[in-house]
Amino acid sequence: MHIRSWARAGLIVAAIAGASVSALAADPPEVQDERRALNGAQAQMAAQQLADYRAERIRIADEQAAKEASYRDAVAAHDAEVAAMRQRAADDQARWEAAVAACNAGDYSQCAQPQQP
Repeated sequence: MHIRSWARAGLIVAAIAGASVSALAADPPEVQDERRALNGAQAQMAAQQLADYRAERIRIADEQAAKEASYRDAVAAHDAEVAAMRQRAADDQARWEAAVAACNAGDYSQCAQPQQP
């Protein structure tokens, strides 16, 4: 579009907007009252929709926070279980090494298969 076309389009839009504003002012009082009532109802509906939207966002955020807390608890429980298993394995390894050392030192009762003297 050329600059003159844009300018012409702007003038047309301004003329239409000016005509509609003057037409609104020329409406009879009962039409203006009805318009105000409809606009008020629309504003109330929009406010209710915003309130519902905000409440839903809060509900979703709370639900997500609860899920994340549950997940963190599950991970912590799993990590604790893994740590306990590793500790038991380390304890078993230490007992085995002590039994092998005792067996090699001559305490045949500590050997896996006690030897006959």
